Amino acid sequence: MVKKTASTTSLKKGLTKGDLAGLVYDLHGGLTKNEAVEVVDTILGTVKTSLLEGRKVKIQNFGVFEVTRREGRRGVSPVSGESIYIPSHKGLSFRPAKKLQSAVEDARSEES
Repeated sequence: MVKKTASTTSLKKGLTKGDLAGLVYDLHGGLTKNEAVEVVDTILGTVKTSLLEGRKVKIQNFGVFEVTRREGRRGVSPVSGESIYIPSHKGLSFRPAKKLQSAVEDARSEES
């Protein structure tokens, strides 16, 4: 039996939560579609809750998600071109793991 993966499954240009649930369903074999959706919802909900609580989310060989504080700064309005002040705020950052970064770079060089 050949296992399906995201790269061998026919997916749109983007990957949706429904696509992830479908992959979990296809790869696991012992779950119903509703259970697969519940698994994906639980994982994503846990990631969201952790970030909202100020904790980093580290996924081995994938990367690190974290909420960072961004200081206020001067910017330029793209509509009017006027100088504006952008107040300090929290933002979400992602740092890819070295293995993921290498895989992306390898795939990019193969396209060239």
